[in-house]
Amino acid sequence: MDLSAFFTSEELQTWASQRAATQHLYFVALGLKLLFLSILSFTGLHLGIRRWSENFANWVYARPVLRWLGAKLSVLGRLRKIFERLGSAGTAGEETRRQWLVDASFPVLFLLLYSLLSLPLNYYTGYVREHDLGLANISFAQWWLDWIKSLGLVMLMSAVLGLGLFGLVRKLRRSWWLWLWGAVVGALVLWTMLSPYRARIYHEFSPLADEALRARIETTLTSAGFESAGVEVINSSLRTKKAGAYIMGEGPSKRVILSDNLVAEFHPREIQVAVAHELGHFLLADQAQPFWKTALAALLFLAYCQLVLWAASRRPRLGLKSPADPATLPLLILALQFLFIANAPLSAYLARQEETQADQQALNLTKDPAAFCSLFVRLTRLNQTDPQPPAWSHWYFSHHPSPAERLQAGFDWAEQNYVSLDAQRIPLP
Repeated sequence: MDLSAFFTSEELQTWASQRAATQHLYFVALGLKLLFLSILSFTGLHLGIRRWSENFANWVYARPVLRWLGAKLSVLGRLRKIFERLGSAGTAGEETRRQWLVDASFPVLFLLLYSLLSLPLNYYTGYVREHDLGLANISFAQWWLDWIKSLGLVMLMSAVLGLGLFGLVRKLRRSWWLWLWGAVVGALVLWTMLSPYRARIYHEFSPLADEALRARIETTLTSAGFESAGVEVINSSLRTKKAGAYIMGEGPSKRVILSDNLVAEFHPREIQVAVAHELGHFLLADQAQPFWKTALAALLFLAYCQLVLWAASRRPRLGLKSPADPATLPLLILALQFLFIANAPLSAYLARQEETQADQQALNLTKDPAAFCSLFVRLTRLNQTDPQPPAWSHWYFSHHPSPAERLQAGFDWAEQNYVSLDAQRIPLP
């Protein structure tokens, strides 16, 4: 594909340079993360965080707050008994209940420490550099507010993870991962279903006001046999200049989401192609297939976690009390990080295959290769994407076909289906 028909040599050179810089920053961040986890796991600092968690648990149990709370909730019957048990010092199960608090607080303290140490680099890549490249609209105050929201949400999830993971390991040392597997799969499905509501923590959504565009999109949805809860526009321009479309939710919560940048700056035919591409993912296979893929991946993931916890507990130098010791968390994440690194090329390859098939579905649904090619020319320019990255970079990083590959796919489809397509008329006026 001759890219000079769509982009200037200066644009291509600039975007290639930006891609290289982004990849360098990725490897810096990855190296710092591996260094942090290694230091934490092998120098005894993980034991220090465990002591902080134990001191926190002791501090909580030295306060009458739980007993007071139990009295206030006495009308709730069973909850009253739970709070009375948690607040009664000296009972037989106090040590176990105290350990639950350690299980929950260790991941929170660990995450907080990592978030603070990685904050300078995250601020540079997520705020400073995005503004320097002209890709961001987010204000200084809004960036910090989003960071605090994300930190709070992840800390809450990490506390629940600590309770579920280490509590189960302690109770069911050999089979915990099988029991947790069902809970994880169910939680992932619920997490996906709730995604339209979770997104409202950060963004505002409104129904698509353009009736002609909505009718065009609904026609595409109907032709694909796709039932949606609606077509909504997200106020992404508050934070970024990038544009996109996606389908959010699962089951009755599924809806089509368009960024306001996409609606404001792209041709209706291009927007229709973007929606058709997302629909393509749902038309590729039986909808049960993604669920079983997720379930199998979760099972293998938890089995790997079991092996790491079992092996770590048998290394006296690590100072771990048992596989259920929350101080194993940094080592577990370190081991998982190496797994993700090794799996990255395969994950990228499979994602590219799915995206390529979704592109073909979009072309088949819209029968508009000019709009298809025009969409990716505009997206490449707006998002400042390198349209033809080096082979090694594409192999390891790319979860989508390159813009050059997508343009070639559009022209190939036009040729195969006897549709006239002139490169000089792209992008659409």
